[in-house]
Amino acid sequence: MAKKILVVECQETLRNDLAKYLTALGYDTESRSGSDNIVALLERQTFDVVIDCMCIRWQDGLDLLRHIRKVSPATAVLVTTDNGSMDSVIKAFRAGACDYLIKPFPLEELKLKIENISHLSMMSGQNIAFRSEMRKCRGASDIIGKSRAMVDLMKIVEKVAQCHSNVLITGETGTGKELVARAIHDLSPHYDSVYIPLNVAAIPENLVESHLFGHVRGAFSGADRAREGLFRAASGGTLFLDEIGEMSLAIQPKLLRALEEKEILPVGSDIPLAINTRVIAATHRNLEQMVEEKTFRRDLLFRLNVVNIHIPPLRERREDIPLLVNHFINRHCRELGKPGINIDDDAMLHLVNHDWSKGNVRELSNVLERAVILCESDTVNIDDLLANVTGSRVPLPANLQAAAEKFEAGYIESVLESVNGSRELAAKKLGISLATLYRYIKKHRQIDPECCTSCAEVSTGTEFSERIRLPTSQLFSSG
Repeated sequence: MAKKILVVECQETLRNDLAKYLTALGYDTESRSGSDNIVALLERQTFDVVIDCMCIRWQDGLDLLRHIRKVSPATAVLVTTDNGSMDSVIKAFRAGACDYLIKPFPLEELKLKIENISHLSMMSGQNIAFRSEMRKCRGASDIIGKSRAMVDLMKIVEKVAQCHSNVLITGETGTGKELVARAIHDLSPHYDSVYIPLNVAAIPENLVESHLFGHVRGAFSGADRAREGLFRAASGGTLFLDEIGEMSLAIQPKLLRALEEKEILPVGSDIPLAINTRVIAATHRNLEQMVEEKTFRRDLLFRLNVVNIHIPPLRERREDIPLLVNHFINRHCRELGKPGINIDDDAMLHLVNHDWSKGNVRELSNVLERAVILCESDTVNIDDLLANVTGSRVPLPANLQAAAEKFEAGYIESVLESVNGSRELAAKKLGISLATLYRYIKKHRQIDPECCTSCAEVSTGTEFSERIRLPTSQLFSSG
């Protein structure tokens, strides 16, 4: 419901009647003559609805309407006019009015118009909230993980998204740096602006400057027309520069100027152009080391690295692998038009224990895509994977006892994962007592001292188990 209404009406009697009527309906109403300083009032207060009589004092009658739309876009403007021609009504709608009344009009019609405006405003607010939630879901939809590292990472992403600062994303190849960059853009207030990704390493060195800053016609051989460049194309939005460590030293000072001065100089031009573009950069290289080696400018690193987001490699967040496996299997089945496929325990354990030292999440996705293609049943098994993930395994244990303990720990962790961390269900599935399960947990990793209690405490059953329930990821060391 509209709460606060401003009546701007030149005719004193009508102005007073409208104010009394709207006040009686429960609205907080103020009224002004067309000769009053409406602009100053609008600077001090915000109104849900303004009833604008389009007084002749306001030149063509639309100046006040235009001013309201400029200083308070959320305010609905209902115009009233003595002129019954559609010409003035059309002009009012073009200037931003949401509805109109032609004098004389019954007060009931005014009441109906304001109720309609209130309803539309409410629906608009709900739509904005819904779109905001959808952006949050979309922004994080492809970032899969329940590990502490990934939960903390998403918290940083959500905070960083609300500001316009430059961001540097670091991490090994295949960890999902572009997914994080896209999430930052999607969760930002500028989500509906353009997002442009550029892999710096994929552009020939002599063309990088033109791609980024544009060029004027005739700037070099073959420049038969002007080009605005990606900085200007992404104005108001986000420019993602992947593999920033591959940028040549010749281009780095020009990028630094763009970041510091918020302006660019197109190739062949003497006139700098202002820009308003957020830059997110990413690299798998050690830029600090490159600075020491004089292959990357320290001042550019400072300017890019206002906020640093490091994505951990997959081998450091193995508890996320089961989630990623199910996500990729479902996605590849959908893309390949195949019915739903499961994965058996041996294959899952094999993926969890794989080294993943080369391609991280991207490698996992590729392995599962091939497995889905080759799978001849409704379940991916170890044979579907062996041809793909035998090249780089976790180093073999030193002896038989170490191998047995490693298998024991991995098997118990797998069972716990399959029952969502429930100690009671895991003990039943393993065929051991709850106290024995806790002894195995304590044996294979030092956990929270509060959880290392005596068997007598364990024997108290479900209440104790629920109190100490931890994520499976915190039980065993990765390996």
